[in-house]
Amino acid sequence: MKLPTQLTVLRIALVPVFFVLVALVRPPEIGWAVLVFAVAAASDWWDGYMARAMGLVSPLGAFLDPLADKLLTGAAFVAFAWSGYIPWWMVAIVLARDVFLTLLRHFADTIGLPVKTSFFAKVKTFAQMTFILLVLAALLAEGMTTSTLLGVLGREFFTSGLPVWLMGVVTLLTFTSALLYGYDNAPALRGARSLFRRAEHESV
Repeated sequence: MKLPTQLTVLRIALVPVFFVLVALVRPPEIGWAVLVFAVAAASDWWDGYMARAMGLVSPLGAFLDPLADKLLTGAAFVAFAWSGYIPWWMVAIVLARDVFLTLLRHFADTIGLPVKTSFFAKVKTFAQMTFILLVLAALLAEGMTTSTLLGVLGREFFTSGLPVWLMGVVTLLTFTSALLYGYDNAPALRGARSLFRRAEHESV
């Protein structure tokens, strides 16, 4: 296994650690959770950089890298919903989009039609990461003493209902991204549907 792929596997291994620190530990170990998230995010940059700079791109790495990103962001959203910060139905839409895109990439590669990535998808990713970092920062601030300004701001962030509104924007962008992916990759969708029908026919 090449080094960039090993970094990707490390990022996947950090996902359950991050989830436990945020969702299952009471009070949550936000400081450690932020550190784990930072290491995972840094590995995302390093594995891509090393793969390109050192010519270590591999089919396995190309498959695992976007999957690792989706697992990390998905774990963050599930942890936030688990803790009651955002609604579950919004998280379900985000996760459904990730499952749809992962399956689309798999079937598109099978029929030799790689999925086209749009600029809007990058906007969606930026919005998701910004939201996750905001919530983590607010949780860090909330853990400070009541007398500090940051502590007050952290608590106000959650009591104001702002996370729900911001997650609503993220959900809308994510859903729109899924629609655009389907539109831009209509040939791959048709090919995947034909492949599925053929497999279904052969199994009869």
